[in-house]
Amino acid sequence: MAQFVEDSSLGDWEVIGSGGFGQIYKARHHQWGADVAIKLLLQGEGTEKSLLREITMMRQATSPYVMAIQGVFKGQTPSSGRSTQLGVVMELMERGSLASLQEALRGIPPWPLVFRLAHQVALGINFLHSLPRPVLHQDLKPQNVLLDNSLNAKLTDFGLSRISSSVTLSKDSEPLGGTINYMPPEAFGSTSYEATRAFTPCLAQVQS
Repeated sequence: MAQFVEDSSLGDWEVIGSGGFGQIYKARHHQWGADVAIKLLLQGEGTEKSLLREITMMRQATSPYVMAIQGVFKGQTPSSGRSTQLGVVMELMERGSLASLQEALRGIPPWPLVFRLAHQVALGINFLHSLPRPVLHQDLKPQNVLLDNSLNAKLTDFGLSRISSSVTLSKDSEPLGGTINYMPPEAFGSTSYEATRAFTPCLAQVQS
C-alpha cells in the first residue's frame, strides 16, 4: 500500500486544476523537500472506493510515460475547514497538460514535438496494455496527458480504468466510460460496445 501523507507534512497550498472529480493542488512536502500534486476527490458516496480503485491502477505504473502514485493524502486542506479529505499524491508536472499546451500555443504544437508526444503517449498505452493484467485507460484525452519541464508526456487519471481479461473483452460489465468528444467512433451506435486493447480514442477534440 502507498504511504499516507498527512496535512502536517504539506504547506504552500495552491489550486492548479479542477474537474468533475474535485480539485488538484500544488503543495510543498516539507520532508521530501519537493513540490507535489495532490488530486482531491469530491466528498460523497463512493469517494473512498473511487480513490482506492485509482490507487490500485496507478500502483501498477512503473513506466516513464505513466504517472505513478507517491502517496495517499488524508487530512485537511486550507479550504476544507475541519473536514477530512482523501486524495492521491503524485509528481508535480510543471508544464501542465497537453490541453494547456495547445491553449497556450493557440494551435497545433510544432510537428517534431507532436510526433514525440504521440510516440510517448503510444508507449504509455502500450505499457498499460502489456501489464500481466492489462489496464484499459478509457479516458485518454489532452487533459490527461501531463507534461514535465522537458515537455515529456505521462498519462494520468485512472478513475475510469478497467482491467482487461483478454485481447477483446473487459473483465466486468460496467458501462463504457470516457469523455464523449474523445471517444472512438466505434463506441457510438451500439449499446453493447465494450472497450478492448484496440480501443482507439481521439486526442483531437471533435468540433461542433
